[in-house]
Amino acid sequence: VADKALEEAAQLRPQDEALTAARQRSIDMHKIEKLKNLQIKAENFIDLLQPTGYSQAEYGYCMMDDGSGYMAIYTVYPNCTPEMLGWWFRWLNVHPKGMPEGKGNLKYKIWCPPDHFDHGFINGKDRTDGIYAVESIDLGQGEEKVYFFRHPFNLRDYGLTKEREQALKEAGCWIDCSWVSFHSPNPPHKAHPGTYLWLTLSRYCPQGGMEKLTRVWIGYGVKQGKVYFDKSTPNDMLCEEYMRTFLIHCTIEAQHLSKLLPELYAEYHNKPDDEL
Repeated sequence: VADKALEEAAQLRPQDEALTAARQRSIDMHKIEKLKNLQIKAENFIDLLQPTGYSQAEYGYCMMDDGSGYMAIYTVYPNCTPEMLGWWFRWLNVHPKGMPEGKGNLKYKIWCPPDHFDHGFINGKDRTDGIYAVESIDLGQGEEKVYFFRHPFNLRDYGLTKEREQALKEAGCWIDCSWVSFHSPNPPHKAHPGTYLWLTLSRYCPQGGMEKLTRVWIGYGVKQGKVYFDKSTPNDMLCEEYMRTFLIHCTIEAQHLSKLLPELYAEYHNKPDDEL
């Protein structure tokens, strides 16, 4: 009875129907389709590298027909510039001088305090050999931290032409692409099963600042110019619960960085990278 009364109360009265504002009720609402029908396959990941425009779904997650996982993450950085992002992804990976060995990276810790512990260049000087991170993704709920190794690869081997790459740079785009492996947090970092393919495109946002469009294909990697499915990826990663947790983590850390970055850049971009 209560539901029926509520349903009746939701209908417009005749005198309401005559109001100008009521005419807006007839406008078709945007329908949100299931992400599974709008996902982009891992082998087509280069298609996402566009200086403008959007896919039909820029946020969400789903399981793919082949058992892999798919995530789309969209974030806006209102007061950010390409120069800030370039500085951040270098500065972040240089440990502050005086930081004791084994105590992580303070710069990474402040980005997402519940989960982040350490972040840095594999070779200690630049991203040529890859980047590592030690973190959890459950926002401090007790999950064990894992060592992530983000392996760089040449996008030219996967279809990105020199001309298209140059056009993206001229448009102010920043590309962060890698395949990810997992290891125990302490040396010698024993390998764990599982692989991600990760792609982030940062570019100017039409409303101002920068926007980041990210895709993660859980269970996929790249090797010798081919995109492949890693069958060793464990079931506890290939499930909606894991992706939901991961999506929340990525969303919250991105929102927090959008607040921190302008202030950090203003304070530190003219100082040595290891100075805090």
